[in-house]
Amino acid sequence: MAEEWKEKIIQEKLGGKKDWTDEERAELCRQLDHDLDQHIDNMGKKKYEGGWTEENWREQMAEHPLFAPYLQEEGVTEGEAPINPLSEGLAQLKFDPDHNSPQEVAQNYKEEGVLQFKYKKYRLAVANFSEGLKQKCPNNELNAQLHNNRAAAQFHLGNYRSALKDCEKAVDLKPDYMKAVTRAIDCAIKMKLWDEVFSWCDRGLKLDPRDQKLKQTRLTAVKEKKLQERDQRKKAQEEKRKESAEQSLVNTILSQGVRLGAAGVKASSSITLADLEPCHPAAQGSRVHLNERGELIWPVMLLYPEHHETDIIQQFNETDRIIDHLDTIFGANAPPAPWDGEHRYQVQSLKVFFEDRQKNKLCNVNPEHTLGQVISDARYQVLGGTPGLIILVEGKFMTDFLSRYDS
Repeated sequence: MAEEWKEKIIQEKLGGKKDWTDEERAELCRQLDHDLDQHIDNMGKKKYEGGWTEENWREQMAEHPLFAPYLQEEGVTEGEAPINPLSEGLAQLKFDPDHNSPQEVAQNYKEEGVLQFKYKKYRLAVANFSEGLKQKCPNNELNAQLHNNRAAAQFHLGNYRSALKDCEKAVDLKPDYMKAVTRAIDCAIKMKLWDEVFSWCDRGLKLDPRDQKLKQTRLTAVKEKKLQERDQRKKAQEEKRKESAEQSLVNTILSQGVRLGAAGVKASSSITLADLEPCHPAAQGSRVHLNERGELIWPVMLLYPEHHETDIIQQFNETDRIIDHLDTIFGANAPPAPWDGEHRYQVQSLKVFFEDRQKNKLCNVNPEHTLGQVISDARYQVLGGTPGLIILVEGKFMTDFLSRYDS
């Protein structure tokens, strides 16, 4: 084919003449050189058309089988990118262990990971660097680079612990790997592991004692560690204060002989903070506590079984009388309850009870008594961290309700 092409050129230049001398051959060469030079000169003077521009480069690359996988549209995930048959075939050849040594395959995975990293596809980058490490090639330099590169991708994903481990492996393979050292420092800072920061800064300063950035980072870490230790001390003091307050709360309840739970176990042997956490949704966040005078403040539930209604008094001081709260809800100046259509629930006609669960009895409560007097009764049990009182009025329902209990 090449000979035919040459023959055609010669025929065109010599007008079909076949017998030509050495001088004619030399002249032909000079003409061809002259024509080539002139063509090159003309190319430089003409404006190049059809090339890639800032406006069309993405479309041009998208048509290229090797670049297309990296130019997904916005919103398309990595797994949704179409696989070009040509690029897939080239990749298989590129990573085929039958046609490449372990080092060549590892290098190819490294290059692929770097390209994915450049396009901010950090998970794919991690996958490629990991595949490169799986080749177990004998080149420590390359393996160190793979670990360091994977650390960079993990860092961008927020996986700082994994990134730090890769930095450690990179430096084990290449002790003078300053880039891995500085990345390890960045990871340790993100996790606020200031002792790790000191260690890595010292390691970096052994490699370059004049590195001012490392010196400044170490000084900053010293300050941050002092602040961290101060915060930890404050937290420990706060926890100790909280424990002391909770123990004081428990001791106060124990001193009153309050019984907790449906089993009716004596408070002195069973009371825990979990027993004091309200179960009723309306009482959540109102756990019993001590006020500044050392008085117990309870969430109290008032039950109206005739109408299947309840009220929650979230701040019921143990020194408050029952009648005072009932007067606030049902007194002359209070509007009637929306469920009390007949206006029967008036403070002077209310009957107050609590359940003696062990004997299945309803016990009368003197409304003039304080909450503390009621719940310290040996028959009373505080259920779900919330004392409860049953409110009834004279009538058929009250008679029927009382009949359910033992006399």
